[in-house]
Amino acid sequence: MCGPSPTWDASSSPQAREVLTGIPAHPSVTSPADLDDVVRRTGRHRLHLSAFHPTGTAALGADDPHSPVLPEGQLRGTEGVLVADAGLLPSSPGVNPRITMMAPGHAVTEQAVRRDGG
Repeated sequence: MCGPSPTWDASSSPQAREVLTGIPAHPSVTSPADLDDVVRRTGRHRLHLSAFHPTGTAALGADDPHSPVLPEGQLRGTEGVLVADAGLLPSSPGVNPRITMMAPGHAVTEQAVRRDGG
């Protein structure tokens, strides 16, 4: 492939050192050329491309054993670590979660600013 790899561009940030492919025989690659080679050898008809927003990975709540994040967004047992993303949601909202993901971020940030006197 000549020029920049559109596959690498779509699957990585500029700082990426490795891209996880989701292909069992080649679970990761470290360059655009390697990714293009894996895609070419695997065959596009055998690829399953998907995107997702992990949700529910850091439960928010007062219940210590089941909620690693306090109601105000602070990671339990730490100082200065706030969780303000879709991890706080109990499950996937079932639609594009962009606005839904902004809500906990906004709420946690507002509380932190008020608490810190901002």
